[in-house]
This record gives sequence, structure tokens and C-alpha cells, in this order.
Amino acid sequence: MKLFRKLISLEEALKIALANVKRTEREEIVFDDALNRVLAEDVCSSIDSPPFDRAAMDGYAIRGEDSFGASPNNPVFLRKRSRKGGEKEKENENVVEIREGDYLPIQTGMPLPKGSNAVVMLEYTKENGGDTLEIFKPVTPGKNVSFKGEDVKKGEGVLKEGRRLRAHDLGMLASLFKSTVKVYKRAKFGIISTGDELSDPDESFELEGEKKIADVNSYVLAALTGKIASPYRIGIVRDDYEEIKNAICLSLEKDCNGLLISGGSSVGKRDFLADAVADLGKLVFHGVAIRPGEPTGFGVVNDKPVFVLPGYPVATISAFELLVRPFLHAMHGMKEERSKIFAIASKKIPSAVGRTDFVRVKLLCTENEYYAEPIRVSGSGILSSMTKSDGFVIIEENKEGVEDGEKVEVSVWEW
Repeated sequence: MKLFRKLISLEEALKIALANVKRTEREEIVFDDALNRVLAEDVCSSIDSPPFDRAAMDGYAIRGEDSFGASPNNPVFLRKRSRKGGEKEKENENVVEIREGDYLPIQTGMPLPKGSNAVVMLEYTKENGGDTLEIFKPVTPGKNVSFKGEDVKKGEGVLKEGRRLRAHDLGMLASLFKSTVKVYKRAKFGIISTGDELSDPDESFELEGEKKIADVNSYVLAALTGKIASPYRIGIVRDDYEEIKNAICLSLEKDCNGLLISGGSSVGKRDFLADAVADLGKLVFHGVAIRPGEPTGFGVVNDKPVFVLPGYPVATISAFELLVRPFLHAMHGMKEERSKIFAIASKKIPSAVGRTDFVRVKLLCTENEYYAEPIRVSGSGILSSMTKSDGFVIIEENKEGVEDGEKVEVSVWEW
């Protein structure tokens, strides 16, 4: 089998791949280990946050109406609230009651004393001898106060299942005293690069008198996969049919939930990958109408997914973004999509009908608009087209390119 069985559309390839998704199990972990993990439950607050009315500024707790009419030339005078209520009052300022004409020093985050309803900022006051306060600017009731439940009310939903947790999400979990959270287990994906010409970047580019090419794909794929699943870099396998088959078998025996294998995916004399997958299991499709990334395939071996990816780095990244990433999202119950922005094409972008194009673009920002400038390169081995870009535009197969000045949707890189 050296010819593609059938060159299928991206839509069909994605549909077939997703039909083979098996959702990972759920597990409960401590919340501060959950960064970039996918929520396996809806999170509702069991408390009000904040749990009490609190000061939002350093200053003095007062009744706002007691400051009305205050000005620099006509300050309002208040008296300090006495603390003669016993030991309990000394330990907890919240039991101190502010009455008409009273004030009490307060710091940001402290509970608002009973009877008070506002905080006047330090810069608009002057304390005289520690017992009398001059106020030079009035505050309305509620000013500089963060009220109970202002952020989140008890019973309110705050995070939805399928969300990948970010740093601020962990902060929200902490604020709600939710010490553990249910997430989807990270699937372990083995990553293999094939090719006689490859060498690990730790080695010399010239080995045994032959100049080598650095193994780029396994590192890129591990970095991309690591955002969602657990990558396991297996290493480089030579362009040998039996060696490739053995590597696939051994990798799947090492508790891998799936494989990403790049190189040897086309139809040349030394391209054995698709045949090896077909021999060991089922090659579901081989050849997708995308550019770059046409020699992409997908199979199932030992009931586990195996992605057959191109050898050129840009083609591998293209195939990952268009097929592997949606597969991993579905596998981990992730419902969010990549960040996208609308921009104006700064140049015409040609494309052939019947093929989906993965176009790298650089974003240029003016005062009112974003512009997407296509990076003009030929060849899917030009890795600098990725490092120079800010994202990519997908030109669908039924569209004959993008005109200069046309609005396009740019998927922004996450790394």
C-alpha cells in the first residue's frame, strides 16, 4: 500500500477520528495541582464570597450619612468608638457597634463593624489625638465597602464542567475553600519520530560522517500535547518496517492511551508507517485534503488511537491543530475552543477549492483594527514560518482563497 487509499476532507477525517474517542476517567485532586486540568464537575459555591461585609480600602469605618456636607473648609468631626465592651469586643472588631457620630480605624479586608456602612479613605481625613476625626470629603453609604456575597453568592455556579483550569480559576477555588476538585485524568500519549536522517538535539548534527537533521517533531508534539494530556517521548525509530512495528507494539504496552508518530507517513519507498499501522490494527484513513499535512492518517491498534503524522514540522503542527487537538479535547471532556479574533486580510491569500489551507499569519494592530498578514513561504519544512506568526487562518475547502481586505478569523497561538 503505497498510494493513499482515499484523500478525504478535513471534515470527514475529524468526524471519523472523533467517533473513536474514549473519554478518560475522572479523579479527585487537590485544587492547587489542577492547573491546566479539565474540570469533570460543575463547581457551585457553598458559601458567600466574601463571607461578610468588609473594607475595600484602608481608612475609617463610619455611617456614610454622618459625613454629608464635609469639605476642606468645613470638615465634619466624628468621635472614636469606645472599646469598653469587654474582652470579646477587643478580640473581634465586628462586635463593636458604630453609632451616630462614631468612627473606627479599619484596614482593607477587615470585617465592617456593626452599624457602619461606609469607609472614608485616609487621604480625606485627619485624626486628632487619636479620639477625633476630621473628614474633608463625604462618602455615600456603601462607598469603599465590599459586601457579603458581592463576588459570589452561596449556591451560585462559578465554573463549568469541561473548562481547562487557569491560574485565576485556582484562585476562585481557593476563595471558596474548595480544597479538592474533580478533573478528567490526563491520557498518556506516546510520541515517536521516525527517520534515518534524524538525530536528537543533544547529539552532534554530524554522526559517523553523515550530517543529521534534529528531531524537532517529538519535542513540538510533546509541548503541544502537554497542554491537555501527558506526553511520553519514546524517541527516534529508523526507517525500518519491523522496527516501526516493534516500536508501536512496545509503546502501547507501556500504558500509553494512544500514539502520535511522525515521519514516514507519505507514499515513498521508505515510508512504512501507514502500512505498519494497517498491519497491526486498522488504518481508518490515510490522506487528508489539508495543506500542509496531506499525508496524515489515523488508525486503531489494540483499541487505542494512533495518529500517523507527516515528517515536516509545519505539516505536523498543522495536522495536530486540525485533527489531534480536537481529538484530545474530546477525550478529556474539554469544551473550550482556542482564542480567536477577527482581523482584516492585509493581502490576498490564494487557495485551491477542494482543500483546507492552514495559513500562518502575523497580526498587526492599528488603533481600531487588527490586520492579518500571511507569511509568504513555500514548503512545510520552514519552521520559521511558525515562530514568525501569531496564529493561523483556516481557508475552508469550498473557498477559493481570501481577498485583500476581507475579514478573517485568526486562531491565536497558545504557547
